[in-house]
Amino acid sequence: MTNHHLKRDFSMIINESLNPYNKIAVVGLGVSGRSALRLLTFLEKDVYLVNQGEVETWPRYEETRSILGKVEQENSNALLKEMDLIILSPGISKDIDIFDGVTCPIWCEIELAYKFADAPILGVTGTNGKTTVVSFLAECAKYDTTGDYFIGGNIGVPFCDYIYERMSGEREQAQGIILELSSFQLNLIEEFQCDVAGLLNLTFSHGERYHSIEEYGLDKYEIFKNMQNGGVAYYPSGLPVAIPYEMRNGHALDLDMKKIISELSSYIDVSKLKIFGEHNIINTYFVYLLWDAFTGNIDAFKGACESFHGVEYRLQLIKHESDQYFFNDAKSTNWDSTCIALKGVENLGNVDLIIGGQLRGEGDNQLSRLDEFKNEIRKIYFFGESGKILSNECREIDCEYYENLDDVFKAGFEAKVILFSPAFPSFDQYLNYIKRGEHFTKLALT
Repeated sequence: MTNHHLKRDFSMIINESLNPYNKIAVVGLGVSGRSALRLLTFLEKDVYLVNQGEVETWPRYEETRSILGKVEQENSNALLKEMDLIILSPGISKDIDIFDGVTCPIWCEIELAYKFADAPILGVTGTNGKTTVVSFLAECAKYDTTGDYFIGGNIGVPFCDYIYERMSGEREQAQGIILELSSFQLNLIEEFQCDVAGLLNLTFSHGERYHSIEEYGLDKYEIFKNMQNGGVAYYPSGLPVAIPYEMRNGHALDLDMKKIISELSSYIDVSKLKIFGEHNIINTYFVYLLWDAFTGNIDAFKGACESFHGVEYRLQLIKHESDQYFFNDAKSTNWDSTCIALKGVENLGNVDLIIGGQLRGEGDNQLSRLDEFKNEIRKIYFFGESGKILSNECREIDCEYYENLDDVFKAGFEAKVILFSPAFPSFDQYLNYIKRGEHFTKLALT
């Protein structure tokens, strides 16, 4: 296992890594913000908090209030100008007004945790598939008897939780740290470095935050920026935006399906994988490469291939009866995800496709992307905010608009495949994509 991290004694580093930073603001009290707050409080830093709304309405206020720092709501910009360091929620852009004139470093909690990292790091990013790949890697970790792994980042548990638990004596040192990393997190790193890193793919997304694929891609590529002299990196050849970093051990991959299947077949029976679609064969290939570079334990990879059933709400088969398949792809928040899902089910029969969600403002209408599937799609069921607009613009495929998923199900389905792959964020009608996925599953199983 490649490892630029030496084993470190936390008693020696608790007061070293943040020495220049005493006044620290945490901006945004989501999951990562609360994790950073707990760690900084443990380190006895002078912590200030900036968040929207009245304090009593903040997320998990009851469990957070015992460690609340100094709260600022009225004059956030003046406060932030006085800070030595800011830890920013990845859901908040650093280009908003409250950061005007701020000169101190602005990190995400990933960078904060990295200052204390004591184990090798495997990082995964990409427009699509990163949750599947990281979850698959977590399955590999279950078969590795050499030690425990921490799995987190943009998926599940914040990186700072691991550091806090190490410092407080709640857990032993991990064998390795496996992180899912979003473009918003990577935009806020400074020294963070992976020992093994993978970029799965790159297509334009998050039009609410980015104006071009170049802008979006450069944030994704930050996963490689500190790897010029160390670490192993994998990424597809022919990316639409050039990677600005030259890596000594970077590998541009030819993702030809025949070559991938041939290489994987040396270790596993690809036909017995329990996840659907060619895109998941590519995901499996990335898991193989990343896990092998990180651990060299191919037996653990083989075991994971036999047991991994995929990620909830990512092209998840939730019902198959009377020759009709119901797939829940609620995690789809962009057109590329939906097209990948359509390719994943193309051999099962005609499709009733359900699309809709919150408008982004840019890149919303990509109906032409569905033209290649118009012979397979029997009907599109549009719903929600985006669905109302798109249903009036859809010309090539039969479609209808419904206000919500309940109404979609009342209309009924006739195709062999019912594919819920929304292509848009969930926030017009749901708290998050998980709630959206739960609702679809409940309706499908009722």
